[in-house]
Amino acid sequence: MKVELENLFSIDETSEDQVINVYNRHGIAIGAPEIRKRNLKTKFNPIFTLNEDVTYEKVTALYESLEREFGIVSIGERFYFEFSDIEYERAPLFTLNSTGNSPEMFLEDKGTLFSLSTHCKCCGLMDKEQLSPIVIDTTQMKDRHLVHVNGYWVASEELVSLMKKENLEGYELLEVIHQGPEEGKQPAYQIIPRQMLPESSKDRVKLYFATEQPPCSCGLNGVITGPDTYHHEDLKDLKGDVFYSAEFSHDGLYLYRKTLFSKRFREAIIKNGISREVRGEKDPNFGPTDWLFDPVLIK
Repeated sequence: MKVELENLFSIDETSEDQVINVYNRHGIAIGAPEIRKRNLKTKFNPIFTLNEDVTYEKVTALYESLEREFGIVSIGERFYFEFSDIEYERAPLFTLNSTGNSPEMFLEDKGTLFSLSTHCKCCGLMDKEQLSPIVIDTTQMKDRHLVHVNGYWVASEELVSLMKKENLEGYELLEVIHQGPEEGKQPAYQIIPRQMLPESSKDRVKLYFATEQPPCSCGLNGVITGPDTYHHEDLKDLKGDVFYSAEFSHDGLYLYRKTLFSKRFREAIIKNGISREVRGEKDPNFGPTDWLFDPVLIK
């Protein structure tokens, strides 16, 4: 697996060469930036690999130089995880990060009941326990097979039928409550895993944004966790196709457990034409309705 960091900021076009030199001076090679045609600003959008040579310390020093020499204080950051073909082939499980690169995969909750408690007094992250079926406007699902609601996956009736036809196991279904127009509403079901995975390996990558405050002491807020990573021995007796992670994720406000899916589930989605074979966010095939599965790494 390769970890890449993307930067994004704009400067005057006349400073283009000098900024490139700052990156090079810190041992980070970047190409010429994209030029915006409507003004004199240069859009810098370099992507570079983090490794034993390009470390957090080096990136932080780079940002300090950009601020000191050019007054650049607003730098966008984004991480990418790039996997090898072998990692895709070896993975028994996959994390489903997206069912399309479109905001339409996220639906607004319309009144699901939760009990709430404070998980961390420092950053304010909250624990929540679901007390009722999910409430959404199912007309918004349209022809999507799977949508994301508050950390939970909600499936269409067509996807549920496919999962049964493929003999996928290890989950329960809870029908959601429709709130919205009657015309166009459809049956939809929350997928609830029956099993929880073992704890992830301590070798799992943990990152943070150098431009932001240090991560919270709770170890959750401000931390960008890398791909789920397990030792082979911990998964050798695993059965089923749908699982909760032992670790919590969060949406900035509330904790939830991610759902992981088996290789069989991913293969069924591709075989039945729900998604094309997509490997990573930068895959040129990744379209508005394609599903993005990241492989679990095996140690």
